[in-house]
Amino acid sequence: MLKNLVIYNGQSNRIDQLVGKYGDFLEVLSRETKLLLRITLSTYVLVQREYTSTEYPVSEAVEDALCQLVIPHNVPQDLYDVCSLLEGLTVDEAETILDALQYQLHWGNAPGQTHLNIDEHR
Repeated sequence: MLKNLVIYNGQSNRIDQLVGKYGDFLEVLSRETKLLLRITLSTYVLVQREYTSTEYPVSEAVEDALCQLVIPHNVPQDLYDVCSLLEGLTVDEAETILDALQYQLHWGNAPGQTHLNIDEHR
């Protein structure tokens, strides 16, 4: 049985919206955008868990992770769109998406790699 990218323990309405807009495997997004989303969400989780007791928006994580450190003038618009959709994300939801992205990027079902049946690796 083939499962959606992020239907595991952390499934939520926000994740349902993400999957609804970008596909079961976020296949609408480029591999680059998925890698940058992984960096952004990792920054978001780190800051939310370790450094702040106040609300930290995903859009600020994009700025902190990418604009100041990695690619200040080349952040894909898709990444900003995804992060806008994810505003208000919980740390658990972010961790769920991170797990799914890691699995997808590693096993090659992200655009730009050889596509594999992910069920073969379970």
